[in-house]
Amino acid sequence: MEKTIEIAKCTLADIFDINKKEFDRKITRKASVVEARRFLIYFLVNELSMKFSDVPKVMKCITSHASAMHHFYKMMDWMDLKSEESLKLKYIDFKNQMIEEGMQHLEKELHNQYALRKTINWNIKQLKAMMNEA
Repeated sequence: MEKTIEIAKCTLADIFDINKKEFDRKITRKASVVEARRFLIYFLVNELSMKFSDVPKVMKCITSHASAMHHFYKMMDWMDLKSEESLKLKYIDFKNQMIEEGMQHLEKELHNQYALRKTINWNIKQLKAMMNEA
């Protein structure tokens, strides 16, 4: 989950053209930073099923579960508004990027597991040969 959160922070930092460190800075009222944080909280709760009480543990700028709830419900309200269609599209784009990143990570992990399997199979053959010689 930590890796997914880091990927989400990096992806949102690119989308909103902010520094990734902005997610953890306590005081800022920059609209792009606040919006990126709101996207992240919405993603954590809605997509990753994180509890509101756990959000402050992964986002230092959020001081309580109440702040996380505020941002989540504000985002949820915006997602329902027809006038905020661009926000919806931006969030869908973010989710698609996260899915793509996740797939790339899974493909890389699958490749690593295949390589590990080859090494383990070779080690097993070597051990069997050594046992047969003894």
